[in-house]
Amino acid sequence: MDTITVQKHELPPTSQKRMLAFINHFIVSTVTFLNQFASDCETRFVTFEHKLQNLEASLMIVEAKLASIDVLKQPGGNQPVETPPTSTLAAESAVSDPAETAVEVKEPEPTAKAKPDAQYDLYFKMIHLGVPLNAVKNKINSEGLDPNYIDQFL
Repeated sequence: MDTITVQKHELPPTSQKRMLAFINHFIVSTVTFLNQFASDCETRFVTFEHKLQNLEASLMIVEAKLASIDVLKQPGGNQPVETPPTSTLAAESAVSDPAETAVEVKEPEPTAKAKPDAQYDLYFKMIHLGVPLNAVKNKINSEGLDPNYIDQFL
């Protein structure tokens, strides 16, 4: 193999216009690639964000359903609730001796639950629709109300 040795100082210089065209083409193709890459990443992040929001809303619905189960709130846990039949007890006491009528039937005391303030109705509706609790609290705080007030009713 014969190698041809060419002296670099004998070569003609590259035209400035041609060099500028190469550089411009490189810059345009690189910027186009980066813009497309950033756009693809952004669309993927948006789809993942929507999926996370849907999962969070579903989780809040499931948590609300679990919170509404009275059996889980009882201190005994899984023990069934026994309610005395009041109608049969009243019928038996009317027929029985007067000495047996002295037995007292203990009725459950009604617990006075505080009703939510009308100012907070919008925020309870937001929570019911699946808006995250922290977002609702931030909204309440921005409106100048107490964000801890809704914790009493959840």
